[in-house]
Amino acid sequence: MIIKTKAVCFTILSLLLFSVGCEDFLDKPIQGFQVSANYFATEEECERAVFGCYESLSPDDWWQMDFFWMVGDVCSDEAFKGNSIEGDQRDFGNLANFNIHSNNEWLEFKWLYTYATISRCNLVIEKVPDSPASEELKRLYVAEAKFLRAFSYFELVKNFGGVPLVLKEISAGDGVVTRSSEEEVYSQIERDLQDASAGLPLKSEQAAEDIGRATKGAAQAFLAKALAYQEKWTEAMVYSDSVMRSGEYTLSDPFGEIWSIHNPNGKGSIFEIQHSYDDVYYVGSALPVLSRSRADGGWGFGTPSSYLEKAMEGDPRLEWTIIREGDYVDADHPSYDTELSMNESGRINRKYYLSYAERPPKDEHLRSGLNHILFRYADLLLFHAEIAYHNNNDPDALMALNLVRQRVGLSPVNAAGTSLLNAIYKERQMELAMEGHRYYDLKRTGRLTQVILDFHDYNMNRSTDPFDAGHSKGALFRPGVHELFPVPASEIALSENQIQQNNGY
Repeated sequence: MIIKTKAVCFTILSLLLFSVGCEDFLDKPIQGFQVSANYFATEEECERAVFGCYESLSPDDWWQMDFFWMVGDVCSDEAFKGNSIEGDQRDFGNLANFNIHSNNEWLEFKWLYTYATISRCNLVIEKVPDSPASEELKRLYVAEAKFLRAFSYFELVKNFGGVPLVLKEISAGDGVVTRSSEEEVYSQIERDLQDASAGLPLKSEQAAEDIGRATKGAAQAFLAKALAYQEKWTEAMVYSDSVMRSGEYTLSDPFGEIWSIHNPNGKGSIFEIQHSYDDVYYVGSALPVLSRSRADGGWGFGTPSSYLEKAMEGDPRLEWTIIREGDYVDADHPSYDTELSMNESGRINRKYYLSYAERPPKDEHLRSGLNHILFRYADLLLFHAEIAYHNNNDPDALMALNLVRQRVGLSPVNAAGTSLLNAIYKERQMELAMEGHRYYDLKRTGRLTQVILDFHDYNMNRSTDPFDAGHSKGALFRPGVHELFPVPASEIALSENQIQQNNGY
């Protein structure tokens, strides 16, 4: 798909270059050409550049970034590729089934567009301090860019391990930037988030028109998360505790309204990608279409597994997580059709579902107004519970864990030792299912191999589910390899093999 786009661009450029006859237009001065050297000349241009950093989290088209947000589900026990049409997004199915290779197009897109965000952030960090913007705005814009750069590197390190650290605008003579270690990447993430925290406002201090932009709470929450990924439990406690004590976030939104299109940036929202319907611009999310049944105008990807449904039996969050074949959803869908002939599990993700009235009138895969929540307060509380457990602070761990359970009417847990840790892990699965976290949670806690092997055994030998029993997912999983994805082959080739590949690829 992207290859086709590049080919079209090359053809058009070739026609322009070779059809000018005797007049060499390349010798003429370029009119109105905008480069970084002559940008950042006004406060408005500085702010536009910052907006460009946010925009690149979910660019114009569905395949650029939106599709990859589902990888955390489909590379775990929670979901399958979903759409069973053999040739439809084959590489996405390869990721889901652990048939992973370095030419996988979705890994290339993730790498390419994440570095595009980093490049935009680097320009803001370099250029804004010398701009005519006020000192207050300079601090704010640089802090926002550092937050988004840290977020981008966190996305890269948790998917690929150590990656090239690019912290300034690259020029032609700079040569190849080789891979840094995971420790070096995390150190940069920590520095950027600490700087961002110092320069960002609290959510309650933001003007109405700024809601959705980065905040001090978001920087500290991601810092706690990044430290927890490294098992720096003492340091992580400082930041998770700070977010909780700030009073900026609550669990007062009912669970069923967290992902509602009518509850953008809700009371428990720490950071989410902003989407809206626009009649001209593509500023919407693709996730509602990507994940919905093909019988209901969707594309049918990322379908929940019966293994997940079985794990959630008796939990009140199940009905807000999975729509099963034949379920009552709303008046327009009294018996939901998951399009069984093209659905690997007879289920769809409820969290991204939009009713008829909530869907945009055109180009839904480019214009859906559902925000994409990347971090919410319940996630932070459960990280805090895990962090407290590892700091031998069971009372704090139980307090945070039971706050999450209380919201959905579940009785409090009273456990200790390994039982408490397992209860925290279980609660993360119940609360955050189908939100893109599961694969990363499993591998950072050392449980990925155990869970995928059991998932495979369940599908092949124990399941009696009428829809996905006998699915072979997990057969190709390789412990010690599939905890990371391969660096895209195209990047290694461009580096003339100076960038090294991950183990096993």
